[in-house]
Amino acid sequence: MCFIPILLLGYALTLQTDWHRTTDGQGTVVEIQTCDKGFGFEAKATTSGFYGFGGQYAWQMNTLDWDIALVPKVGTSWVDHAVYELPSRWQLELGASLQMGYRQSIVAVEYWHLSNAWTNYPNIGMDFLLLMGGIRFQ
Repeated sequence: MCFIPILLLGYALTLQTDWHRTTDGQGTVVEIQTCDKGFGFEAKATTSGFYGFGGQYAWQMNTLDWDIALVPKVGTSWVDHAVYELPSRWQLELGASLQMGYRQSIVAVEYWHLSNAWTNYPNIGMDFLLLMGGIRFQ
């Protein structure tokens, strides 16, 4: 495991479809990652009351000053308020991020799914699209 922290700031958009309407959870998001490649940990918080913590594994390709990484993530999440789609405060989280960096700067697009994995009823879940930018502390 490495420890090259990444700090990302951005916006969390609630994904909605005609067949899957959920509570609006949009808001600013802050994410911290311990690694830019290999196994590491990540934690995130939104201003709309959704928090997550988990593990990640980053596959990174480098070319001189540029890099691109695919980062699958799994962990747990906490909701600080009652949400119909997430009937318990503790949830499971699953997601993936596509990150592109130039030297110390980085931009990321992340899919974030929260669900109780049928440990409680209903098991509707919520989906977010995170758009973020930040810096790598190398």
